[in-house]
Amino acid sequence: MLIHPAEARRRFREYADGEITNDNLAEGALLIALEDYPGLDVNHYLDELDALAARVERRCGGGEPLVFRLGHLHTEMFDVDCYAGDATNYYDPRNAYLNEVIDRKTGIPITISIVFLHVATKLGFKAAGVGLPGHYIVKVQFELNEVYVDPFHGGTTLTMAEIATLLREVSGGATALSPEHLRAWSGRQTLARVLANLQNMWTRSGDPRRAASARERMELLAAGLP
Repeated sequence: MLIHPAEARRRFREYADGEITNDNLAEGALLIALEDYPGLDVNHYLDELDALAARVERRCGGGEPLVFRLGHLHTEMFDVDCYAGDATNYYDPRNAYLNEVIDRKTGIPITISIVFLHVATKLGFKAAGVGLPGHYIVKVQFELNEVYVDPFHGGTTLTMAEIATLLREVSGGATALSPEHLRAWSGRQTLARVLANLQNMWTRSGDPRRAASARERMELLAAGLP
């Protein structure tokens, strides 16, 4: 069944008026895609992500430490499914549409991180996106410590020193790591950045109509703030 762009926009507006959490973050990213993919079945892609979480769950033994479950998540998502960042065609708009990321197993940092966040939340992790300037990673919090994961680079874990180096590299040496950079992002902030990426990509591709569409939906997200 094809969805008219006006209906896709209505569904996104309704979504933006509600609460956005890790539980429905992937849904929001798919609703962003729906406007440009009228045949997209949102529930099908959510089921794909839930199936990934179920595969991880089957690997887990009863009573094992939560950090072991993180290792199982890494195995299924990055070793089995081979999710990886698209460094070659980074600005390809497909990398910002979650359905394309799930189909192709590649994308930009924020969209691959949305996959990771959805699965991690299903598995009971306390996880949050972290929007660094020029990059996006995930913070997984445990009782006594926290682990930073870089889904774009194959799910590698990062030390503070490595995050500082990464930040210097993506900023051309202009930005030094500070505690503010490591704060947890809300789902609303994350989707706004997805749309900002789309606006930039479509502008670069010479499609002002799609760029304007992304900007309009950023405004809908902002209007839904409490």
